[in-house]
Amino acid sequence: MVAVLMSLHVNLASQLPCSNYHRQAGCSLASEEGFRYNSQSRSGLFARGTTSKLKAIFYSGFDYSITICPDASLGTDIQFTLTDALDGSMIYDNATDNKSTHMEFSCETTRNMFITVIIPGGPTTKGQAQDGACLGILIEQMVTPKVGF
Repeated sequence: MVAVLMSLHVNLASQLPCSNYHRQAGCSLASEEGFRYNSQSRSGLFARGTTSKLKAIFYSGFDYSITICPDASLGTDIQFTLTDALDGSMIYDNATDNKSTHMEFSCETTRNMFITVIIPGGPTTKGQAQDGACLGILIEQMVTPKVGF
């Protein structure tokens, strides 16, 4: 029984370093004051050659800032896309934006979307250990400022 509890503690402890990686200092690249943390933000342990999807809801009347915060060991060639969950249409692809780790947009209608992160590099051969590193997706929001009359 003690051995089971110890192994459970070790497994949980190994995940903890990445659990709030998106909250580290310097992760936010929001263009202006007023953006606030969105609880749909997530972090996790990633390995080279992996792809992961995060489903998020973006509400009408808000501006959003999305920043990908990778550990340096994952490289600088990380791709992320934003697609509509209903019809699969591409909203944003950082491959056409110099692999930027940040984007902002205004939402005119409430939409479910997928944020897909693609870590470059091939998977290791079977039986070899694969190194992992932390990556966070920071989502921030603010009420869309009223412009004009």
